[in-house]
Amino acid sequence: MTHLPYHSRIGLVALAALLLVHPACAAPRYASAVAAAGSPGTLAPEQEAFWASLQRHCGRAYQGRISDATAYYRPALEGRTLLAHFLDCSADRMHIALHVDDNRSRNWILTRAEGTLRLKHDHRHADGTEEEITQYGGDAPVPGLRHRQIFPADAHTARILPQRADNFWFLELVDEATLHYGVYWPTAGHSVRLEFDLSTPVAAPPAPWGY
Repeated sequence: MTHLPYHSRIGLVALAALLLVHPACAAPRYASAVAAAGSPGTLAPEQEAFWASLQRHCGRAYQGRISDATAYYRPALEGRTLLAHFLDCSADRMHIALHVDDNRSRNWILTRAEGTLRLKHDHRHADGTEEEITQYGGDAPVPGLRHRQIFPADAHTARILPQRADNFWFLELVDEATLHYGVYWPTAGHSVRLEFDLSTPVAAPPAPWGY
């Protein structure tokens, strides 16, 4: 499947505009990944299907690569060993650790919260303490698609990263063997898409920092 760079995909820009009709300040302020997780509740069928598809990979780790990126993102990721480890899953929370070489600071925390799916980025120092810029992300507009959920920046993100208040992230199950994760920053025209091969689990890496 061929994916054009985001800065050349006008359709995605239009989608971002539609998703961000409501200002980021209207979203609930995010205090911490645990405190704001909320009750599992019942999701839209599309989100239930998406959640169930991801849950099937719990406990497994997968190799990744850059599928598409603008110059802004390449230096930190190009030529690196990328692993997505579905570290821990429960009824309402999924923890996917992103390893970049031996850097174990990055975590994707996906929760069922307030009737939708919430994606947060939990960043840790090697001693387990949170980095200054952490817990950013947002809630997916309902219902999304069975294979793709998009997460516009929320109020917490706008507060700690005001220049990225129009960001949105996504998780996409392109097919049964391929997971994409990415971010698009419309104002600056920056984007990155990472692709993970779900067909071949690899040895689990060490635990992420702080877990």
